[in-house]
Amino acid sequence: MVFGWAQITLAPIIIVVAYIALAVGGFGSALISIPLLALLLPIKLVVPVVLLVDFIATLATGMRFRRDVVWAEIKPIIPTMVIGLIAGVTLLIELPARGVLTSLGLFILGYAVYSLVHHGRMRPHSKWWSVPTGFVGGVISGLFGMGGPVYVVYLAGRIVQPAHLRATLSAVFSTNTAARLVLFLFSGLLIQKEVWTTAACLLPFMVVGLLIGHQLHLKLNRSQIGRLISLLLLATGACVIWKAFAGS
Repeated sequence: MVFGWAQITLAPIIIVVAYIALAVGGFGSALISIPLLALLLPIKLVVPVVLLVDFIATLATGMRFRRDVVWAEIKPIIPTMVIGLIAGVTLLIELPARGVLTSLGLFILGYAVYSLVHHGRMRPHSKWWSVPTGFVGGVISGLFGMGGPVYVVYLAGRIVQPAHLRATLSAVFSTNTAARLVLFLFSGLLIQKEVWTTAACLLPFMVVGLLIGHQLHLKLNRSQIGRLISLLLLATGACVIWKAFAGS
């Protein structure tokens, strides 16, 4: 696959911005990188590429905050997460690219609207919600690589301390990413030369984004950043749906 000037110029910028968001907020890299890269590259290339980059980023972030992880909140999620991941990866392989793009665009629009209208902490969630949370988050992660919002909504209703929430989310994302890596290997999605070469080219920009984000973490207003990201996602979701129906 030959990349044009737009891919070569814009893809690194997208990765830097995505991992600044991860370093500042603890999640959100895939919400930015996958839909924006999908405007430049085939969706079935984008998802495994971002998986490889995310695996290293979430592992590094998770190790940094490992002492604050609430493992008791993670264990109930894992069994149904694995089942959901298998279902999601199967859909990614079987669905036509237009179907994947359309579903991705609708998911992004839905989450963007939710983020814009939701304010403040929700009431505590029952631990039984871990079952559908694990499954739905797994399906969305396997299909789009973007199951993070599902886990954020659930765990934000379970964990009070921001430091513990951030660390636990990082651990969930690391577990999810590692499981997807295994599934993608067995499914053949990672057995593409383009996936590895593209990921290798983008890795340095991921590091740059994390370094900048860690410096900005204590200086920025997270609520304002979240609102800007939501507005960006709103526009991005519409663009992804347009691309799906334009057939480009």
